[in-house]
Amino acid sequence: MERKTPEEVVREIFFDNEKFARAKGREFFEAHIEAQSPVITLVTCSDSRVHPTVFSEKLIDRVFVIRNIGNQIESSAGSVDYGVIHLQTPVLLILGHVNCGAVKAFLKGYADESPFIRNELNHLCIPVSPFKGEGNFEVAWREAVESNVHWQVRVALERYGLLIRRNRLAVIGAIYDFANYYGRGFGRIVVVNVNGIREREALLKHRALSLLPEELRREVVV
Repeated sequence: MERKTPEEVVREIFFDNEKFARAKGREFFEAHIEAQSPVITLVTCSDSRVHPTVFSEKLIDRVFVIRNIGNQIESSAGSVDYGVIHLQTPVLLILGHVNCGAVKAFLKGYADESPFIRNELNHLCIPVSPFKGEGNFEVAWREAVESNVHWQVRVALERYGLLIRRNRLAVIGAIYDFANYYGRGFGRIVVVNVNGIREREALLKHRALSLLPEELRREVVV
């Protein structure tokens, strides 16, 4: 793919914003000028293939987004606290994704990266290190991505346990599968963890998923 020049990209930014601003109008913006009221705190990866639009077209004033390489809580703990504690979103969605470059970098080695990148990747040590051994790399990579999501849920349980026990917060660990590795279709978000629960049958019965139709619930829970 031919790379665009900075000038071309800047033009796209402001042309697209012009269309957005004209399409929405004054009433749309007046509804959230003074305050925000999101219902989801989203921790996801900075990967350009992964955006909140994969689960919602209505993002403004609905999703409080935290992004970093490897969808890690510890890299942006203050921002996550702000969404969960200050804005009181009822859902903390930790959304990993297949073919995560951050996880791959950790598995392959990242000593040559900048100190700032190394600092963020260092946090993947506990969830990803067990997969650095011998064997099929593609399999290890996928398992490490899932392990990282489980670890982030565990971190959330330690930080926000009281809110979870009072059913004021549900922590959903999920993976955006744009390669259909889980066999549920391209672009599907699959659930691997809810509040620390990983077993499929228990997840299918979990309160947080209870309003999903049974057919859809069985489709998204792996």
